[in-house]
Amino acid sequence: MKKLFITLILSLGFFTSIAQTNSYFYTSVSNPSKTIDYVFGFYPSSAAYTEPSNDKPYTTIKAALINNKGANPFNSADDKIMILLKSGKLIRNYTTAAKEGDYATKYTTQPGETHIQYYCFNGKVDKNDIDRVWYILSDSQIFELIFMDKKD
Repeated sequence: MKKLFITLILSLGFFTSIAQTNSYFYTSVSNPSKTIDYVFGFYPSSAAYTEPSNDKPYTTIKAALINNKGANPFNSADDKIMILLKSGKLIRNYTTAAKEGDYATKYTTQPGETHIQYYCFNGKVDKNDIDRVWYILSDSQIFELIFMDKKD
């Protein structure tokens, strides 16, 4: 139990250090044998809105997955992010055409590694409009992320 607590504290410290402001969403996922053991963070402060001339406007938002040492490799199979806006509208990211890099939605994170991921949403998503966030694994498991607002 002490080891799990220390791992969680270190993971939260990592998320705090890469977050661009003091607020973010996160969840910790593990099983009793620790073969699945990772922390997922989502950073609305990184939202970047783009209006390409040849496509529809979109917003990208940064996330990070820390696969803890001792766990099995984590395989993302086009996992999704669902956001409830303060207006009551529910939105979900879309799958990009990228096959590798930070925008590819299928990737593997080895034990002890961190993967940075950018999720894409149609239209403009303002960080101040986000109320709640869920992380969806292969459409079979849904984790509501915890909001963290650190006051300096």
